[in-house]
Amino acid sequence: MSAVEIMLSDKQLENIRSQLHELILNEITKTRKQADKNQRYMNKKQTCNYLQITNNTLDSWIKQGLPKIVISGSTRFDKLAIDEWLANLAKSPQS
Repeated sequence: MSAVEIMLSDKQLENIRSQLHELILNEITKTRKQADKNQRYMNKKQTCNYLQITNNTLDSWIKQGLPKIVISGSTRFDKLAIDEWLANLAKSPQS
C-alpha cells in the first residue's frame, strides 16, 4: 500500500489549526457547563445562574426562607432543597 501525501499551504494549515482550536474550546466549555449542572451544592453565583435571578433577588428569597447551608462562614445551596422549596411555594395559595 502506497502513502498519499497532501500538500497544504501555510494559510490552509493555519485555518485547520484555528478550526481545531475553536472546536476544542467549544467542547471544553460544554463539558464545564455539564459538570456545573451535575453539581448538587452551589455557591451564590451558581445559585443565581441556576435560578436565573440576580444576587439581590437571591438575597430577598433567602430572607423569605430559601434554604441555605452555612459551614464555617461558607454558604452553599442544595439544588434539591431549592427545587422542593419552589415546589411548595407553587402549591401554596398565593395572597
